[in-house]
Parts: sequence; structure tokens; C-alpha cells
Amino acid sequence: MLEIRAIHSYYGDSHVLQGVSLHIGEDESICLLGRNGAGKSTTMKSVMGFVPPREGTIRFRGEVISGLKPFEIVRRGIGYVPEDRRIFAELTVLENLEVAARKGGPGAGKWNLDAILEMFPLLTKLLKRQGGKLSGGEQQLLAIARALIGNPSLLLLDEPCEGLAPVIVEHLEEIILNLKREIPILIAEQNAHFALRVSDRGYVIEKGRIKHEGATADLRSNTEIQKRYLSV
Repeated sequence: MLEIRAIHSYYGDSHVLQGVSLHIGEDESICLLGRNGAGKSTTMKSVMGFVPPREGTIRFRGEVISGLKPFEIVRRGIGYVPEDRRIFAELTVLENLEVAARKGGPGAGKWNLDAILEMFPLLTKLLKRQGGKLSGGEQQLLAIARALIGNPSLLLLDEPCEGLAPVIVEHLEEIILNLKREIPILIAEQNAHFALRVSDRGYVIEKGRIKHEGATADLRSNTEIQKRYLSV
């Protein structure tokens, strides 16, 4: 589904990603773990074309997408939920969804408004509320729903737990566990407990390099990895 091979990405002269490689299969949920500043979000932004890698390649369904513009990558079938959510504050929840709807997306049109509201019932009563008047948890749900209604084939979630209350994180976990049955997911997350519960495999990144990879059960049971890289 997605293959990232030895990419090097920069912010100006700052060499952030230093040879990052990872892959996602057709039916997998993958997490990218690491402390703040390790390179998780930069990896996501490199995939989406916001921080194009200067070296290495990114392939999506066999096609090289590194070098494409963000809108071209979205049209190829990758849905992206950024860390800051980017909700349109002046638009209502319904308008946020309508502006992103794409019936002919690579996801074969499964995600229409009815399907979205079935997956996110909390949004049903919020359809007329402006995005800027939602709570952080409501905005996160809307951001995920907005990415899905474009009918992608792969979903990228960047720090979905950031700033959310524990009860909202629990609700988000239920949603992602349901979603992973429908679509492959790549989650970049500092909350290792959360990410490992909703993923099949994981990668640990530190200072722009992948340090470990493996099944989530193995990463969860490895106390040295937990202590050294994940601060849990």
C-alpha cells in the first residue's frame, strides 16, 4: 500500500529525517512512535508532500508520489488528518464535510454522509454548529470524518490524541479499532499505550532514524524500548 524507502527530509538546513524507511500493507494499522521532536510529524508531512524528501522515494500502490504536490497525493487516495486538525472554523460541521466530499475517490465511494454519521454519531447533533465552536475532541472527530468522506484508500493520523481528555481518547480508540477493519491506517503518536492498542505493527523513531520495528505485542512487552524511546 505505502512504501517509504530511505527518505531524507529537511527544514531549511536542518536535516530532520535521516534515511527513514517503513511500509504498510493492504490490511494493516501501523503506528509510528517516538518522543516529541523525533520526526513523526515530519514523516507524515513528507508522505503528503508538505516537506518533500530530498533523497529516497515514497511509493503509494506502486507509484512514486514523492515530488507530487499535496493535492495530487490526496487525489491518489491518501487521507490526512494533521496534528492541528485544520478545521474550517467559520463553516458548520456539515459544511466542513461537504467541502471535502469526493464520491469518486479511490475508496469506491463507501464514505457518504450517512456512513460518516453512523461511524461518528456524535456529529449528528452538531451538523449545524460552526467548527470553531467545537471542543477539541469534537474537532478531532470531525477532522477524521472529513478525511474519510474524501473516500481515501489509506488514512494518516498525526498525533490524534494530542490535547484530548482521557475519556475522549477512549472514544477515539473505539472509533479507530472500527475504522481499521475498513481502511489501512498510519498513526503517528506520542501516546504509545494508545497507539499500540490500535495497531498491528509499530516503528520507533528517534532523531530522524527508525530504531526499532515489530509487532505491537513485541514492542509493548519490551521494557527497554518503552523506557529508552517512549518514556512510558
